[in-house]
Amino acid sequence: MENLLYISQKLKEAYLFQKNIIIKKKILESVSKIDTLVFDIDGVLIDVQDSFRNAVCQTVQFYFKKILKFSGSQKLIIPEEIEYFKMAGGFNNDWDLTSAVILFYLWKAEEKKIKDIDRLRSEKPSLKAYCTKILPPGGDLIKSIELIQQKNDLKEKIFNLWDRKLVTKIFKEIYAGEDSCFNIYKFYPSIIKTEGLIKNEKIIFNKKQKVFLQNFSIGVLTGRNDEEAKIALKKLDWVDFLIDKQMMTANNVPGKPNPEGLKKLSVNLKTKLGLYIGDIRDDLLTVKNYNNESKTTRFLSAIVLGKEFNLENKLVTLYLNEGVDLLAKDVNDILEWIDKMELKNFKE
Repeated sequence: MENLLYISQKLKEAYLFQKNIIIKKKILESVSKIDTLVFDIDGVLIDVQDSFRNAVCQTVQFYFKKILKFSGSQKLIIPEEIEYFKMAGGFNNDWDLTSAVILFYLWKAEEKKIKDIDRLRSEKPSLKAYCTKILPPGGDLIKSIELIQQKNDLKEKIFNLWDRKLVTKIFKEIYAGEDSCFNIYKFYPSIIKTEGLIKNEKIIFNKKQKVFLQNFSIGVLTGRNDEEAKIALKKLDWVDFLIDKQMMTANNVPGKPNPEGLKKLSVNLKTKLGLYIGDIRDDLLTVKNYNNESKTTRFLSAIVLGKEFNLENKLVTLYLNEGVDLLAKDVNDILEWIDKMELKNFKE
């Protein structure tokens, strides 16, 4: 493990630092009691950097260039900047996130009288400043809308240019493409007819771990809709692994960090102690909200950071300071660690 130069003494005492995984010491004795594993899909089981996250960026660009006819060529948002919105919270739904990005840029465009995306990109505030200093705590699209509603002299112009339904339609066509749009969203693309970014999705989960998962009750809690989730499960070879009551999607529960999905899964899976593995702050907050409301069962929290798993990364200290139970590079590191811990406890 890298040196702990950037980690406070308090965190060094509270956590165990191993290669590719950091564990809260307080949970060590509880690991053998975990009976339920619940997974997020995007960023945990499936790499969506080149699908959903690219769809956000391409939709924003298309809207300003093709719909609003702005000049210029700079990218208004790149995949790495989407993390600002994810960390702000309330943006588990990428359609809402995309609409919020467009709303932010429309505000800047109207306030500064800009019709060129190069200027729009460079003018302050930046996306980072908006998410960390302007957007109220908890983020989400509703708060983004409320900010615009405060701009009495501009709000009518901004909302006239902002077509949320059109934004979502463009996003769906870019993501699903001609081959999958009807199967997933029940309409044929009419604006963008091309190969969908869904084809860029890669599996993170090591399929050899599927045997190990049979030791637990398994659930999925995702912001995907039913059809998007089914496509992911097919890629994972989990179709025969889960029945409907083991999967909570955007079709049947409120979005995270609302704990309703975990509540339903804990009942369906007869959970006593569960572990929910996610990849963004809303996933951690979902577990916290669940534990605050539940009197009989408990979930541990796990967050995976992928290539961002680096002790010099501020995300690491942020999650540790917020009390995450497990922080890892990817889902396989978590499952391998649990397997080793259970084997160790068995031998003892």
